Amino acid sequence: MLAFLPSLCFFLLAPVSVSLALWFAFAVAFTIGIRAFGHTRTLRIFDAAGLALFGGLAIYAGFVDTDLGPCSTALALETGLCGTILWSMAVRRPVTVQYRWLHRPAAPELAARAHLLLTSVWATAYAAMAAASAGAVVLHKMPPVWAGILGLLIFASALTFTWQFGVYIDRRAAAPGNKEST
Repeated sequence: MLAFLPSLCFFLLAPVSVSLALWFAFAVAFTIGIRAFGHTRTLRIFDAAGLALFGGLAIYAGFVDTDLGPCSTALALETGLCGTILWSMAVRRPVTVQYRWLHRPAAPELAARAHLLLTSVWATAYAAMAAASAGAVVLHKMPPVWAGILGLLIFASALTFTWQFGVYIDRRAAAPGNKEST
């Protein structure tokens, strides 16, 4: 799912330069969002959140607080993206519904359960990353570098789960005699 690519770009580049990471992630979010907008004439909720968060923080870090650290920035991003995911679940439109991550069509019930589970996994991942960042920035319980490493491990785990879960759902939908496949 390309929706999480801007976050990955930020997390990988932030140790080098927070400003560079934010601007690059904003450019990636813009590219993904405008590509989808060109096809559907709608802006997906997670793309819009990424544009607002990465763009707003890039401007803030570039002009207002030039000493903003990677862990503080990550905390703001993780909290904002987690809030977006939770809001999408509250309005019963899980964020993953707007993105294609399955290669085969699945029965509506199976697809709905899969999207809800996957969105819950990403909400949990962003909440755990925000907790790690808060442990470093707010509570000073861990060094920021360890919070960053922990965040990357959590993010990589969620990406791996997304990929493997998609493979599992595709196999289940394609199974012969499966009542849930259409």
